Amino acid sequence: MKHLVLAMVLVAGPALADRGDGYGYMMDGYGYGMSMMFGPILWLIVLGLVVAGVIWFVRRSDTSPAQKSGDAMAELDMRLARGDIDAEDYAARKKLLAG
Repeated sequence: MKHLVLAMVLVAGPALADRGDGYGYMMDGYGYGMSMMFGPILWLIVLGLVVAGVIWFVRRSDTSPAQKSGDAMAELDMRLARGDIDAEDYAARKKLLAG
């Protein structure tokens, strides 16, 4: 009888040691298999998107003075073409924009 009880305790020991909260070894196949394979790839994709977003933001917000001057000259040309300003005013403003 002692041998039977000892055998049952030894066999049932690992089953009794399980916490029973639903998480088995390696979380029933979802823990280390796919996440170990695709986890680093996912983080590289996220890092690449963050870097691309920063580069896009910096390039979009970087407006050089040459672009601003070109835009101002184009607006000045349009105002002269519409007749909003006369030739003397156009020449004075163009000289002022040229520096």
